Amino acid sequence: MPKLILNMEVKDWKIFEKIYVEGDNSNREKVGIKKIFIGQEENKPNKVHAIFDIPHSNSMREYVENPVVKKMVKDSGIKLETLGGVVCED
Repeated sequence: MPKLILNMEVKDWKIFEKIYVEGDNSNREKVGIKKIFIGQEENKPNKVHAIFDIPHSNSMREYVENPVVKKMVKDSGIKLETLGGVVCED
């Protein structure tokens, strides 16, 4: 199964953690995306790294097209201009 490795900055880790890390597992799981890891850098708490199992390389793009997810992304404080990622194979 491919892995998606993301990095981004968020406005506030605590808000991001509550809305995205703790609050959105069901939306991800509905489309086959499994969270492996989401965490913050030790000395830069608003710098976030994440690893997901994904069914195919466009999974996350399809997931974020959901209007509920779009609102969650906005409310969680993800700075979209800093969002970067790569899909890797096992």
